[in-house]
Amino acid sequence: MLYTAPTNFYQVTIPTNYHLVAAAVPRNQTNVSKIPEVENALRSFMGNIPSLKFSRYNLTAQAGAVKLDPQSLPQSTNPVASTPTGEIVNVIADRQEYNAKEQIFTATGNVTVKYLNTELKADVVKLNLITKEATAEGNVFLQRGDQRLRGSTLSYNYGSSKGSFSNASGFLDLNNLSSRVNRLPSDLGSRSSIINVFGDSSSATVSKAISRVRFKADKIFLDGDTWTAENLKVTNDPYDPPELEIRANKATLTKITPTQDRLDSESPTLVFDQGLTLPVPFNSIVLDRFERSFPVRIGFDRRDGGGFFYQQNFNAYTEPNISFQVSPQIFLQRGLEGNLLDANILGVVAKLDAILPDSQFFTGRATLSGLNLANAENQLRANIQYSRPVLGDHILVAQYAYRDRLFNGSLGFQDVSNSLGVNLFSPNYVLGDSGINFSYQVGAQYIGADSDRSDSQPIVVASLARLQGATALSRSFPLWRGTALPAERETGLKYLPEPVTPSFDAFLGVAGNYAFYSSGDYQSYLSATVGVVGVFGNFAQPYFDYTKINISYTQGIVGGRSPFLFDRIADPQVFTFGIVQQVYGPFRVGIEQSWNPVSGRIVDSNYSLQYDRRTYAIVIRYNPTREIGELVFRISDFNWNDSSNDSSSDVTPVTGGLERR
Repeated sequence: MLYTAPTNFYQVTIPTNYHLVAAAVPRNQTNVSKIPEVENALRSFMGNIPSLKFSRYNLTAQAGAVKLDPQSLPQSTNPVASTPTGEIVNVIADRQEYNAKEQIFTATGNVTVKYLNTELKADVVKLNLITKEATAEGNVFLQRGDQRLRGSTLSYNYGSSKGSFSNASGFLDLNNLSSRVNRLPSDLGSRSSIINVFGDSSSATVSKAISRVRFKADKIFLDGDTWTAENLKVTNDPYDPPELEIRANKATLTKITPTQDRLDSESPTLVFDQGLTLPVPFNSIVLDRFERSFPVRIGFDRRDGGGFFYQQNFNAYTEPNISFQVSPQIFLQRGLEGNLLDANILGVVAKLDAILPDSQFFTGRATLSGLNLANAENQLRANIQYSRPVLGDHILVAQYAYRDRLFNGSLGFQDVSNSLGVNLFSPNYVLGDSGINFSYQVGAQYIGADSDRSDSQPIVVASLARLQGATALSRSFPLWRGTALPAERETGLKYLPEPVTPSFDAFLGVAGNYAFYSSGDYQSYLSATVGVVGVFGNFAQPYFDYTKINISYTQGIVGGRSPFLFDRIADPQVFTFGIVQQVYGPFRVGIEQSWNPVSGRIVDSNYSLQYDRRTYAIVIRYNPTREIGELVFRISDFNWNDSSNDSSSDVTPVTGGLERR
């Protein structure tokens, strides 16, 4: 027997393959009205409800410490929603009614509405065609593409694009955020195949396992492309209770451009293991496709900073293809050891990135290690770089540097007064099925740097042209693979966001380079490197369940001699040993040293203390050879670049006569 609708209700039996499809109680699946205006209203509602996620091209975040004026945020235009046509709308419910007089459509009991890639489930869904107000109540579940949201009540006006979501929870899938890929070809140095235990510290490659950021909010208000959350909790931990949460009394996500969003929060805090709470030193984050540094940096730089320093990164200007970052520095140790009112206790770093058409990139960086303008020429360092693809898969890089800071092994730090030139980098080729990697580079520069080739003066600044070419061959040999533990809370994911796979590999590399200088000097270098790298244990037990070792030896032959100190090959033979060892629970200690076995001098060294958790890590690094170090707080799945990488600082290492930018 068909359901008998009250007065003022339409009741029309429709075929199940019609655009508006519905089900009644199990015995009667056809007592639903065929009403075009309801169908169009459902299309408008389902097609225009916004997604609570970042722009497609967003990748990384940059924060500032000053709360932005809400009036500076772009105002929502609240466009009038259009009425999509032609696509199927599926409605399934225990009961469906349409009040023709009040123009209200109601679906009750196990309601499912599907339109395109959007699905809405609730106990009750109600549509007011006059006010264009839609509500979903009870066990609300909204899925759009890869995004899933749950809550108790959803209210949304598809005419004004405003609404709210009560007791909302869901996640953001970071796997779908695209990234800028602009890496130069494989390293061409004599130690190009070495897997550095500090640069490959497990956490650097574990973002593949945990890639969803969960959030909860008492209420989310929707206004066009802007959403505001009350009592927001965000975590990258898939388990409850989470190890790490970011909490804010209020947070607003505003779309700046199609590729940029800005997240502003009030009183944000970090909560560790539902206990320790620390304030977050920034409350505004710009999310876009630029790779930037972590918002806060605590470091040590004896040579340029006088010791310990604090750095805060501010997003000064941002556009879809342009990013300008200003980072004030306070040289704490210099101030404590000297005059607190001295202008030299303050410094600044400025960085400009621009993405140009046709995969072209421009970047510029300038640092002032003091604000004593009378001595600015000795405190300023600057570097600008332009790159573009050429010859299909090659990269052409043009660069100018002023007072470039380079580190050349046992020769230590060297300043290059001026450098202007171009380099052509090949991609990394794999030679057939051999597994051998091959790459090369050629370049020409005009350089002004310290030289000791004059007999009358020990060291002078010489200005010379340099032509340089280099090539490298390398191959790795997997010798053994262990078994990773299951990706579960108390096993494989106990201390890291991805299970550790034990392994043992050997590697072999051959490299050569040749440089010719306008003075008539030349320098050639041919080297071979052999080594092993192994990971033992699964990092799941309380003691000594993780050991990573790295051993390599490089033997080289040098011909000629560079007139400059910064690229002179003084360490043709280098032995390197590194180890990272779990000592207790999440604590790991690391040490790596490279030394010249002929002279006995240490070429480079690194020490680290790491506290690793599934969702975050705290790392203390120190390099006694370079006298630099830092305290790093790393949050898994947030793609801030690691400031320990030389590319994010003003130190350029030189290995085998080649600068590693």
